Amino acid sequence: MTTLYLVRHAQAHPQTDQPEPDWPLSAVGAEQARGLVPILQRLGVQRLYTSPYLRCRDTLAPFAAASGLECTPHAGLRERRIAPQWQRDFREVWRRSWEDFSYALPGAEDSWTCRARIAAAVAEIAARHPGETLALGSHGNAIGLFLHSVEATVGEADASALRTPEIVKIEQRNGHLVWDRTFRAGNDFDRLATDFRATPNVVA
Repeated sequence: MTTLYLVRHAQAHPQTDQPEPDWPLSAVGAEQARGLVPILQRLGVQRLYTSPYLRCRDTLAPFAAASGLECTPHAGLRERRIAPQWQRDFREVWRRSWEDFSYALPGAEDSWTCRARIAAAVAEIAARHPGETLALGSHGNAIGLFLHSVEATVGEADASALRTPEIVKIEQRNGHLVWDRTFRAGNDFDRLATDFRATPNVVA
């Protein structure tokens, strides 16, 4: 069985004067990234892949350094392009995107496209490393849409419940990907994660 842990990045610090892929972690997020090291170590992670966005790379960097693992960027794990520029009404765009998977602002990416992209990326990575345990760094919207590809009943509430950071366990059983909803990363992880729904102006 192949085990994949989808790791949503730690708390980010959006910068209105920078492209979204370059947004860094906040001070809280940097501390969360350091706190992830022992948590990911006890999960037995053998390989690392990540969205090329800075906030994802920096979330896994402390664990990669402590474990001597290479963190391989994979473009398929990047966030859905929600808007071509800063959006003050991000939550409204988020809500509409879950109501209508074909909805997208001009120059942005709709949910169907992102869902297909990240599902293909996860399947490709899993096929490369059968029987291993992997961590895949990605984003809240993208991970939520991937989970929808696994379970069609997944919706906005499930995606909004993903914290920063979050760890979601996926198992590949007989060629099928299954979301292990019973998985919990531990009390120490619960103490460091922050609630996306309660944090204003955060990004997925």
